[in-house]
Amino acid sequence: MDNSGGKLARQMGFFERYLTVWVFVCIGAGIVLGRVAPGMARYLDGLSIYVKGAPVISIPIAVCLFFMMYPIMVKIDFASAVKAGKSGKPVLLTPFVNWAIKPFTMYLISLVFLGLLFKGLIGPDAVDLSRCPLGWICR
Repeated sequence: MDNSGGKLARQMGFFERYLTVWVFVCIGAGIVLGRVAPGMARYLDGLSIYVKGAPVISIPIAVCLFFMMYPIMVKIDFASAVKAGKSGKPVLLTPFVNWAIKPFTMYLISLVFLGLLFKGLIGPDAVDLSRCPLGWICR
Protein backbone atom coordinates (compact mmCIF):
# COMPACT_ATOMS: atom_id res chain seq x y z
CA MET A 1 0.00 0.00 0.00
CA ASP A 2 1.32 3.41 -1.00
CA ASN A 3 1.71 5.82 1.91
CA SER A 4 2.89 8.80 -0.16
CA GLY A 5 -0.21 10.83 0.81
CA GLY A 6 0.73 10.55 4.49
CA LYS A 7 4.32 11.59 3.75
CA LEU A 8 3.10 14.57 1.77
CA ALA A 9 0.81 15.66 4.60
CA ARG A 10 3.71 15.47 7.05
CA GLN A 11 5.91 17.57 4.72
CA MET A 12 3.30 20.31 4.40
CA GLY A 13 3.24 22.98 7.06
CA PHE A 14 0.22 24.06 9.06
CA PHE A 15 -0.48 26.99 6.73
CA GLU A 16 -0.26 24.89 3.55
CA ARG A 17 -2.38 22.09 4.97
CA TYR A 18 -5.28 24.43 5.72
CA LEU A 19 -4.89 26.86 2.80
CA THR A 20 -8.53 26.47 1.77
CA VAL A 21 -9.64 27.44 5.27
CA TRP A 22 -7.40 30.54 5.20
CA VAL A 23 -8.84 31.58 1.85
CA PHE A 24 -12.39 31.39 3.21
CA VAL A 25 -11.34 33.23 6.39
CA CYS A 26 -9.86 36.03 4.26
CA ILE A 27 -13.00 36.21 2.12
CA GLY A 28 -15.09 36.45 5.27
CA ALA A 29 -12.77 39.08 6.76
CA GLY A 30 -13.06 41.13 3.57
CA ILE A 31 -16.85 40.98 3.68
CA VAL A 32 -16.90 41.95 7.37
CA LEU A 33 -14.42 44.78 6.72
CA GLY A 34 -16.63 46.11 3.93
CA ARG A 35 -19.69 46.08 6.21
CA VAL A 36 -18.05 47.34 9.43
CA ALA A 37 -15.59 49.85 7.97
CA PRO A 38 -16.80 50.88 4.52
CA GLY A 39 -14.37 53.82 4.51
CA MET A 40 -11.43 51.43 4.87
CA ALA A 41 -12.81 49.27 2.08
CA ARG A 42 -13.12 52.33 -0.17
CA TYR A 43 -9.57 53.39 0.72
CA LEU A 44 -8.19 49.94 -0.17
CA ASP A 45 -10.23 49.97 -3.38
CA GLY A 46 -8.74 53.37 -4.18
CA LEU A 47 -5.26 51.83 -4.13
CA SER A 48 -5.82 50.44 -7.59
CA ILE A 49 -4.49 51.22 -11.01
CA TYR A 50 -7.38 52.55 -13.10
CA VAL A 51 -7.75 52.46 -16.88
CA LYS A 52 -10.60 54.45 -18.42
CA GLY A 53 -12.31 54.71 -15.03
CA ALA A 54 -12.27 51.00 -14.25
CA PRO A 55 -9.96 49.43 -11.65
CA VAL A 56 -7.57 47.10 -13.44
CA ILE A 57 -4.99 46.14 -10.80
CA SER A 58 -5.61 46.22 -7.08
CA ILE A 59 -2.26 47.02 -5.45
CA PRO A 60 -3.21 45.46 -2.05
CA ILE A 61 -4.29 42.23 -3.77
CA ALA A 62 -1.13 42.20 -5.90
CA VAL A 63 1.05 42.60 -2.80
CA CYS A 64 -0.82 39.83 -0.96
CA LEU A 65 -0.54 37.51 -3.97
CA PHE A 66 3.20 38.17 -4.15
CA PHE A 67 3.66 37.22 -0.49
CA MET A 68 1.48 34.16 -1.02
CA MET A 69 3.55 32.98 -4.02
CA TYR A 70 7.02 34.00 -2.81
CA PRO A 71 7.60 30.96 -0.55
CA ILE A 72 6.73 28.65 -3.43
CA MET A 73 8.96 30.55 -5.86
CA VAL A 74 12.05 30.26 -3.66
CA LYS A 75 11.59 26.49 -3.40
CA ILE A 76 11.77 25.97 -7.18
CA ASP A 77 14.27 23.37 -8.26
CA PHE A 78 15.70 25.13 -11.30
CA ALA A 79 17.43 21.96 -12.55
CA SER A 80 14.00 20.33 -12.84
CA ALA A 81 12.61 23.43 -14.51
CA VAL A 82 15.34 23.34 -17.16
CA LYS A 83 14.71 19.61 -17.67
CA ALA A 84 10.97 20.26 -18.09
CA GLY A 85 11.71 23.10 -20.52
CA LYS A 86 13.51 20.75 -22.90
CA SER A 87 10.19 19.19 -23.87
CA GLY A 88 8.47 21.57 -26.29
CA LYS A 89 4.89 20.48 -25.70
CA PRO A 90 4.38 21.87 -22.15
CA VAL A 91 6.45 24.96 -22.96
CA LEU A 92 4.17 25.82 -25.89
CA LEU A 93 0.93 24.65 -24.29
CA THR A 94 1.29 26.83 -21.18
CA PRO A 95 1.52 30.22 -22.95
CA PHE A 96 -1.23 29.18 -25.37
CA VAL A 97 -3.63 28.36 -22.53
CA ASN A 98 -2.61 31.42 -20.49
CA TRP A 99 -2.90 33.91 -23.36
CA ALA A 100 -5.42 32.44 -25.81
CA ILE A 101 -7.92 30.61 -23.60
CA LYS A 102 -7.86 31.89 -20.00
CA PRO A 103 -8.57 35.60 -20.65
CA PHE A 104 -11.74 34.79 -22.57
CA THR A 105 -12.99 32.19 -20.11
CA MET A 106 -12.29 34.53 -17.17
CA TYR A 107 -14.16 37.33 -18.94
CA LEU A 108 -17.10 35.02 -19.61
CA ILE A 109 -17.12 33.87 -15.97
CA SER A 110 -17.04 37.50 -14.79
CA LEU A 111 -19.98 38.33 -17.05
CA VAL A 112 -21.98 35.41 -15.71
CA PHE A 113 -21.29 36.19 -12.05
CA LEU A 114 -21.08 40.00 -12.08
CA GLY A 115 -23.45 40.72 -14.94
CA LEU A 116 -26.12 38.13 -14.14
CA LEU A 117 -25.96 36.14 -10.90
CA PHE A 118 -24.74 38.81 -8.45
CA LYS A 119 -26.02 41.85 -10.33
CA GLY A 120 -28.57 42.59 -7.63
CA LEU A 121 -25.95 42.42 -4.87
CA ILE A 122 -23.28 44.63 -6.42
CA GLY A 123 -25.57 47.24 -7.96
CA PRO A 124 -25.86 48.60 -11.49
CA ASP A 125 -22.90 51.00 -11.08
CA ALA A 126 -20.48 48.10 -10.56
CA VAL A 127 -22.07 46.04 -13.33
CA ASP A 128 -21.10 48.82 -15.75
CA LEU A 129 -17.42 48.06 -14.97
CA SER A 130 -17.83 44.58 -16.46
CA ARG A 131 -18.68 45.82 -19.93
CA CYS A 132 -20.94 43.54 -21.91
CA PRO A 133 -19.75 42.42 -25.33
CA LEU A 134 -21.72 42.12 -28.55
CA GLY A 135 -24.55 44.34 -27.31
CA TRP A 136 -25.57 42.00 -24.49
CA ILE A 137 -27.81 43.59 -21.89
CA CYS A 138 -26.13 43.47 -18.49
CA ARG A 139 -28.10 46.26 -16.82
